[in-house]
Amino acid sequence: MILKAIFLWLKKRSTLVFLTLLFFLFNVLLNYFLPSEYALDLKFAYSVDQAYQSLGNLSLSERNAYKFGIIALDFPYMLVYGLLAIGLLRIFWKSSKVAILPLGIFVMDFFENILIIGILNDFPERHQVLATLASIFTTSKWMLVGLLAIFLLVGLMSHYRIYPNTVRSENS
Repeated sequence: MILKAIFLWLKKRSTLVFLTLLFFLFNVLLNYFLPSEYALDLKFAYSVDQAYQSLGNLSLSERNAYKFGIIALDFPYMLVYGLLAIGLLRIFWKSSKVAILPLGIFVMDFFENILIIGILNDFPERHQVLATLASIFTTSKWMLVGLLAIFLLVGLMSHYRIYPNTVRSENS
């Protein structure tokens, strides 16, 4: 019942426009709080040494701002981009099953954030396991984001009948 209501809400153009505006707003805010050169979230993969080297390049106040950005912005942003992706995928693919992909990204991002916060809380103490797991979740997240981009692109092309396999021949 709740899922059906959410899916109906995500079908509305006004909802998708609102989520798109929030998506861009969060990106601007996250760029301010997450140091793009050193933020672990934005890397595809990293070793334990690379993780601690990146965080070591930040001052204490920058690490605190990074942690604040994760807690106050990245967690709600996950909900925004997840809902936006589900709404767009449902329009393009006409199926609820595609919601699994944004959900997977959400889960990877959630655990990535938890682990990065743990690393930041104890910095400069090194936690090999936390950093390794964080990198695994980060890489998994970005792989799923790439898959999402492909699904959105193919869905968009199919939706607008640009994709050759969706053009119906007059003989069929």
